[in-house]
This record gives sequence, structure tokens and C-alpha cells, in this order.
Amino acid sequence: MLFPFSLFSQGISENTLTVNPVLVKEHARLSTQFRTASLFDTLILGAKGIFDDFSYDGPYPDTALWIDNNVFVNNGYAKAPITIGVATFDGVDSSGFPYNFAMASGATGIADYLTSKPINLNYAASDSIYFSFYYQPQGLGNAPEQADSLVVEFKGPGTLASWDRVWAHKGTNLALNDSSWTLVMIPVKDTTYLKNGFQFRFKNYATLSGSLDHWHVDYVYLNRVRNINDTTFEDISFVYNNTSLINDYTAIPWRHYSAANMKSAYSTSIRNNHTATKNGSFVYSIYDENNVQVNTTYSGGNINIDPYDPNGYLSYTPFTNPPLNYTIPALTDSSKYTIECVVNSTPDFYRENDTIRYVQEFSNYYAYDDGTAESAIGLSTLYAQLAQKYTTTTPDTLRCIDIYFNPILTNAELYTFRLKVWAMAGSVPGVAVYTTDTVLSPAYGQLMPNQFIRYYLHEPLYLNAGTFFIGFIQNTNQFLNVGLDKNINTSDKVYYNIAGSWALSPYPGSVMMRPVFGPATDFTGVADKDASEQELTVYPNPARDQLNVVLKNVNNTQLRSYRILDISGREVMQNVFMDHNSIDVASLKAGIYFLSVTTTNGVINKKIVISK
Repeated sequence: MLFPFSLFSQGISENTLTVNPVLVKEHARLSTQFRTASLFDTLILGAKGIFDDFSYDGPYPDTALWIDNNVFVNNGYAKAPITIGVATFDGVDSSGFPYNFAMASGATGIADYLTSKPINLNYAASDSIYFSFYYQPQGLGNAPEQADSLVVEFKGPGTLASWDRVWAHKGTNLALNDSSWTLVMIPVKDTTYLKNGFQFRFKNYATLSGSLDHWHVDYVYLNRVRNINDTTFEDISFVYNNTSLINDYTAIPWRHYSAANMKSAYSTSIRNNHTATKNGSFVYSIYDENNVQVNTTYSGGNINIDPYDPNGYLSYTPFTNPPLNYTIPALTDSSKYTIECVVNSTPDFYRENDTIRYVQEFSNYYAYDDGTAESAIGLSTLYAQLAQKYTTTTPDTLRCIDIYFNPILTNAELYTFRLKVWAMAGSVPGVAVYTTDTVLSPAYGQLMPNQFIRYYLHEPLYLNAGTFFIGFIQNTNQFLNVGLDKNINTSDKVYYNIAGSWALSPYPGSVMMRPVFGPATDFTGVADKDASEQELTVYPNPARDQLNVVLKNVNNTQLRSYRILDISGREVMQNVFMDHNSIDVASLKAGIYFLSVTTTNGVINKKIVISK
């Protein structure tokens, strides 16, 4: 389904994503060196068979096992995964863009594939070979409808062999508080498959116009000497990412840091996937950005860990809520610290899910979110306002506001807004202490190296210690969708105003808007000016073969890069400015496009017309 019904109501709405920004960013980074897997690397079962729990860093599947790049390997979209990390199926391709922008809401088609390399399965049926996996619809994403499905297919050796459907399930949604997973056990008995060159694959049917109709797959396992009851594993594992080392935020400016910001205790989620109690140990270490350990390794000792079913996650405090035994010293510059947690038991089926790491960053901004959007939040009323609350104990100068915009049904770069900063009145935004004097437009930073777009205040704003709100007022009744991190819930700090009064957001998550602080020397070349204040001239417009780009009253060396997007918001051209400021547009078809120019000061957007 493309959009929830509430999308078209007045007010605030949580909206699904059109693109997957993580895949867009990674695909652009890999560029022509995109990952490939050889079809000729035949896999053998070995002692542990063929296994993947997707507990590694994604966003693409392991090329040692899989031959395609469609699914999204992540640890943010699923609820209560079997172990940390899942493979997510949806309606966007390996580049993060929809398979078909034009597909109507509710329509369905084949979307992602996850295909194994050829496997030597030259065994007798009596060897009792089983293929198993867990699946979950929706999770923290969008629920697949009845017309959608998740499918498993087998194929014998040879390019002419057919793919045979051996299992499928129609779409459904999780109950509000449900996090259940379903285990599927499929015997492999047909002699068509019991040969060297066997392959299996997953595929999903979805609406192909966005990151929609989510299925999550975990703990994929193929091996001999199994039976229908071979459903548990001696595997102690983490379930979720580490959390921030500091109170209230995932990031704070280094100049604002004090020892009082440090949490007194940490938190983890640990799961025993076996049916029997398992003895395990837990330790963590903290490293500075030079990879030098700065704490004495913390040990939680050993404890018997009960099975997850029916006892749930481990609740032993020295493992799941250990005290932090290190306080980061006073900072003299931006820095990063990494905490590494390890849970261990013997024997253990899969060691790779026993270690998790979190990088604590001290830069120049505050953040509640983890940097990844699972959804979006938007307003559908002219002059509606969106605000997020922050509190600082350090007086400082607010220079910028970073916003993570997500494109949906329309290209929001057509529309405008004004940044605002409010003082607090009671518990809600009060008097506006800053409003941008020029209009701004969303830009889609997921198409650039940095997924957040930095909007500079036209004049720096000095703020005393205390509580303030950042956000915007929009000049449109179209959704200007801001990323929503569904894994960290700070909805009690998110307010919206559509008719003169402020209300709390009803949608769990953290809105991805961040205040950026610091002295002018931290923002070289900015000169306390918003990039939008620079007059950008593009000529000729309409253009046929070439566009010229000029920044008036400044040196054109401040031009960095450009993107051209079509009317649907899909990038059709991008490059950097070298020793010239012209763009060859001869290859573009006639029509309306949007030019997004990145300068040393920010992003400027212009509508352009190509004529032929």
C-alpha cells in the first residue's frame, strides 16, 4: 500500500517512504564498483550448513552466500528479531529507488529477490535435508496487504531448470503490540534438487512505487541430518543495536559536554535461542577514535541465561543494564568513542551475533535520532508548523538546522518553508525568536554524501542555557516529509500546530531535525549567511544543450556539485563542478526539472526547463 488513509486528512500524518535513503547513499558510494557475486562459486554444506542471520553490517547481503543485491540488510526495521539484523523485502531496488514510480497504490508486482549461490546438494533423501527460516511482516515498516506475498522457490542445477514455488504467504499486518516471528521448515526430498548446483531464493510481491509492504527474514538455514523438530539452536545473541552513552540524546556538541551528560548505566537486549538454560558471560570495552582502549574492561561475570521462549529477554542487570565504568573527560575538540559489548557462551552456534558496537559522536549538533529513517512525518495544512524541543545547559550560538527530508508522492522541492526557533511557553513552543527572512525548499540529502541538509540561519542566534524549539512553518498544504526514526521514541518532544494551538505528535519516533551550534570559525566560508541568500543565476532557461550557473557577488569556486531531478523526484544527472560552471543537458528530454546546487554554504534549488 502506498500511503495510509490518514495521509490525505488534514493535520499531521506518519507517511511511508518512497526511497530507501540508506541504499541510495551506499549505491552511490559504490558507484561502478558495485558488488558482484560469482555464480561459479559452488557452496558446500560443511559442518554448519548454509546459514545467514544478517547480523553483519549491510546494507546488502553477503556475496559469499548470495548473488543479488535487492534486499536491505539492516537492524532497524524489524521488531524483536531472532538475532540482531534481518533481510528486509520491500518495493525499492538495490539503488534505493522504487522499481516502478508509476505503480498505483494497492497494485502488486515482483520486487526483491534474495538468491543463493549454487549449492552442492548431491545427497540422498535419507540424509534428511531441511531448509528453514523465520519471517515477520511489517515490523516497524509498512504492512503488506493480502495481494502481496513472500515466496520461496527451489531450482535444480542448470540455467534451463525452472524455479519451483515451494512455499508462500499472503500479506498481513502485526497486531499493535505484536513482535512475533513465524518459523518455516521445508524438507528437501525431491531428487530434482538433490544434486550439485541446487539453488533457493526468496522473492516478494509488493507495490513497486516505494519502500512499502515490508517482509523481514531472519535465521536462514539449510543443512543435513535435520528433522521437523530441529527448530532451536545453541545461540546466545544480541537483538538490538547499542544505545547512546549520554543522557537524553544520541549526540551533543563537544563544547556542551560535561561529565553530567554521561549515563550511569548502559542497556542491552540479550536472547537465548535454545530450549535449555545456557551459561554465558558479558563484557564491554570503550575505545577512543584512535582505537585505544580507555576503560578497564567491564565484566558482568557469568550467569545462567534462560530460554527466550517462554522467559523473554535476559533481565540480569550486570548484563542488560551494566554500570558505565568510564567517564569521558572534558573535550577540547570533536571526537568519537566506541563501546563494544560481547556476550559469550560455549558451545555457540554462531559467534558473529555475539558482538555489537556503538559509536558515540561529539560534534557540533544535538540529535535524538540514530541517523536512519524508517518512516516520515508530515503536515498537510497551509502555514502548519512542526517543532522539536531541545534543552542545553551551555549558552552558545545556533548557526544551522539540519533536516532530513524524504520524498513521497510529490516532489517537495517545488514547495517552500521558513525555519523557526521558538522559546518555551509552559511546555510548548511560545514566542518565535527567529524566523528565516527568505523561503527555503526541501532537498533530498539521501542523494548526496550527507543525508541531512544543512540550512544556515541568515543571522546567528545566541541562545542562553535552557529549553528551545526548532522547526519550520510551511507555505504549502503539501507534505514536506521529515524522516522519522522509529527505533528511538521522543514523540513527547515533537509538537505541531495547524490551527493556532500546539499539540503533541501522536506518532512514536524521533523527528530528524537537529540544531547545530558553534563559533563562526567552525563554519569556514559561511560568513553567517544562508546559501539561499546567495543569488543563483541559471541561464539560458529554458535551455537546450547547456546550462550556465553563476553565484552573484561571490567567487564561483564556492560551487561544489549539482543534481538534476525530474518531475517525479528521480535523479537524472549529477556531477561536481570542476574548472567551469556549465552543465551539459543535451541528453535530457524536454520537460520541467529541478536543479539542486551544493555550494560551500549549503544547497540552492532552482526550477529549470529543457526545450528541444
